[in-house]
This record gives sequence, structure tokens and C-alpha cells, in this order.
Amino acid sequence: MKNVTVTRKEIAEKAGVSVSVVSRALNNSGYVEKTKKESIIKIAEELGYRPNPIAVSLMTQKTRQIIFYCREIRNSFNIELYEGMVRAARERGYLVVVHGSLDFHSIPSTMADGIVFPNESVAAHYQNTTGKNYHLPAVSASYGNTLFYPKRIPLVECDCWTGMGTVLQYLHERGHERIALIMPYGMERYEVRSMAWKERMRYELDKEELSRFYLGISRSGLPGDDRVLRFPEELETDNFYIPEDFFGKGLLAAEVFEERRLDATAVICFNDEMALGFLKGYTKLGHRIPEELSVVGFDGSYVRRYANLLLTSLSLFPSGQGEKCVEVLTDLIDGKRIRHKCELRTKILEGETVRSLRR
Repeated sequence: MKNVTVTRKEIAEKAGVSVSVVSRALNNSGYVEKTKKESIIKIAEELGYRPNPIAVSLMTQKTRQIIFYCREIRNSFNIELYEGMVRAARERGYLVVVHGSLDFHSIPSTMADGIVFPNESVAAHYQNTTGKNYHLPAVSASYGNTLFYPKRIPLVECDCWTGMGTVLQYLHERGHERIALIMPYGMERYEVRSMAWKERMRYELDKEELSRFYLGISRSGLPGDDRVLRFPEELETDNFYIPEDFFGKGLLAAEVFEERRLDATAVICFNDEMALGFLKGYTKLGHRIPEELSVVGFDGSYVRRYANLLLTSLSLFPSGQGEKCVEVLTDLIDGKRIRHKCELRTKILEGETVRSLRR
């Protein structure tokens, strides 16, 4: 029998009880004798009864839905983040719905029990706008960029400051000392990866070299360079809602690296997609990797396999981070006590894009 045709009245008639007794048994609300309750549930299952989700949400004040607010839904890291959320949500009886427009004003009219944000910037923007007056349980993935973060939404953090130190140590152990950094932002922007790189590389590079070895592929990082105008996020004064073309910026970074004639032996890229763009652009210019230059990405996402060489990358374990975000959020929804910040590990995933200079 199709579940859309089954009603509680039919279950009551077959079980020989009233509809109100069936409702108490199926909702687990109010007393129903144990054997009678078991019989009602068994009959409901045999008939293929499924409760109306809207009716259930009205009764329980829960929708069993979580919103993942994410503008960059094509980004490989966010895809893996989402997959982890789905896995954890399924175990806890929730559904994760992706909302790609970042229209925070629609949140109060959205049927959801909680929100997961992809990073601190999005979460902070929400807290400073819609979140001021609408208090829905929320959690954010985090990467250490919390200097200006309003501490109302708990964080599941991958420590990119420590992660950058791990990457630099990995390269130093293989004889690399002059290491460039490729970022999608200018050097003036508060970003923990670039700050950690500058803090450590100031012992290897002088002030002028530090600026040259930082390749910020943006209008502020490349002032007067019309090539950055090909990226939509660089054309808007408020680019918060525009997905970034990390792969394209990686391609341009290869041209800039060539033009500056840097004597770096290794480069670290903001993320894996930017690293893949750089790999393609640099080899297209006639260079060999890792023979002439070693390349390391950040993320450890599945796209590191898609180049001719397996990309060496610092893994932030995005799937595991997504799982933890849902675990923290559902605990928050259930009224459990949680920590404001949950820190996760990082690890170097070795590939074929780094060579040792030591003999």
C-alpha cells in the first residue's frame, strides 16, 4: 500500500483502538500500554505509514533540516565539507540543504533548525546583519581568521597558522629556504595564512623580497594590472556575494611569478584549486615541476589528484570538519552545553610536486 493513502484512522481501525491512542503511540507522547504501543507501531510499519513532515514539525517545533549557507558551491573544499555534513546529519536524523545565494533576509522564513556557515567571514556578516535580531542556532567552519569575529557563533576550526608552520617546516627539511606565497588577496588583508608566512619568512627574506615573494592576485596586490579585471570579484566594490575564481587566479599567478623572475625554490598556494591553476600555467610556460620549482597547496581536497602530478597539500580534512560542524550544531539545537571553539588537526599529504634539495 502506498504511504500517501495510509491515515492514522486506518491504523486505529486495524489495531482496534482510538485515533488518539495511535497518535500518542506514534508521537511517543502520553501513556500507551507497552504491548499495545508495539502492536500499533508494527501495524503502521506494515501499512507503510509515513507521517506528514510539516505536521510533525508543527508538533515537535523541529523541522529536522539544517541550512548550509555557501556561495562557492563549486569549490571542491566546500563540496567535501558538505559531504561530511550530510554523513553526520543522516546519523542524527537531519537533512542538510544548501543555500547558495547568501540571502540572509530569507532565513526567518526558512524552515530550518540551524545554520552552518562555511567560514568566519560569512558568519560574522550574518551576525552583524540578520543575526542581530533573529537567533537561530548556528555554527561556523573556521580557519583562524577570528581577530574581528563576534563571538556569538561557535567555531569548528582548522588552525591555518599552525598549518602554515607545518608546510614551511616540511619544505625547510627538504632544503627549501626561499619560499613564495600565492594568495587571492592583497598583502594588506588580514588572513592568517599570509600572516603566518610573513612571520616565519622574515628570517629568510628582507623586507623588499618579502613583498616580491608575496603574489597577491587581486587589484590591491597587482595595482594597475588590467589582467585582474577578468575576475568578477575584482570588479565589484562589494564582492562578498561573488564566488572567487581560484583556478583562474592560479593561472595568472604563474605569469606574475615568471615576470618577477623570483629565485624561489618553492611556492605555497592559498588552496588546492589555486595550486592546480598555477601548476597548469607554470608548465604551459615551459617549466618543469618539481625539477625547477616545488608547489604545495592548502586543503587536501580531492582535486589534488586531477593534475598530471599528484599535488602535495596540507590537508584540513574538510569532510571531517563538516561532520564536526553538524555534531556541534545538533548538540546546540538539543540544548546541550558546547565549547565555543573546537580545534581540528591538519596533516601534510605528500604528492609529486615537491622535491628535496638535500643530498
